[in-house]
Amino acid sequence: MSQEQHMVPVTILTGFLGSGKTTLLNRLLRLPELADTAVIVNEFGEIGLDHLLIEQAIEDAVLLKNGCICCTVRGDIADTLRDLFARRASGDVPWFSRIAIETTGLADPAPVAQSIVDSGEHCRLDAIVTTADALNLPQQLAEHAAARHQVAFADRVLLTKADLASAAQCAEAARMLRLLNPRAATRPVAEVTAEDVFGVGRAALALDFHAVATSHGEISSVLLRAGELQWDSVRRWCCSVLSLRGADILRIKGVLRLRGASRPVAMQAVHHMVHPPHPLPMAADPGEGSFLVVIGRNLPQAGLEASFRAAHCDR
Repeated sequence: MSQEQHMVPVTILTGFLGSGKTTLLNRLLRLPELADTAVIVNEFGEIGLDHLLIEQAIEDAVLLKNGCICCTVRGDIADTLRDLFARRASGDVPWFSRIAIETTGLADPAPVAQSIVDSGEHCRLDAIVTTADALNLPQQLAEHAAARHQVAFADRVLLTKADLASAAQCAEAARMLRLLNPRAATRPVAEVTAEDVFGVGRAALALDFHAVATSHGEISSVLLRAGELQWDSVRRWCCSVLSLRGADILRIKGVLRLRGASRPVAMQAVHHMVHPPHPLPMAADPGEGSFLVVIGRNLPQAGLEASFRAAHCDR
């Protein structure tokens, strides 16, 4: 126990695409008591975008405004952890006393957890915390094994988008969560504090992380690039794509250069809802141009590229 007390606790923050992981992490990292936190972001797709919402880029490790550090996974999670501890020991990054790993929305948390368990003497798995979308949870659990695994392995489940869902939808989501994982405490995300995510402590479970298969099946991503855009054109194109192929589109996310805007904005669409853009909370520039990533099943890359150009989104 003494050795374990000296090991850095690691929280895995997981949840299906668009369930609010980054929004929650943004809110928690503003708290002064979490200033000594290291954040590792992993994503699905040709270009990672979620880390842009929480970081101020300086090479491959970043210093956040409140003192937290952030890095993206370049390869294996275990390699990233080893590099992070080596950089802490050499003074290249500030001292941290906890680690949060935000997984891709399509990730099964089991292999990530196994990497932490196998990582050696520096860190230990504290908890798997899963965000669950009250609006879309039934469909996600029915269609995606990864969504079921994210809930099943959770030590704590945070119910998101309750303000957008009806009371009946929230009750049904809570019922399904209890059926799939009766041991995990469930909290509405609006009431979540740092103690609900960090320092939770895993229940003693005999979980065979290696036994869980990790396959995305036919899910893929399509990257669309452009220059300066008009938001109305982007929104109309997203709405058109969602209306035609909504059942196959899991998420659209992007960083856009909007005409007349002084800084880039982030946008996303989840299922049939296109969210308004908002400025990136970062001083550094993520690069020239705009890009969108479409994640879904059986995506027609050529068709998406052609329709994007035809919609005058890049003119």
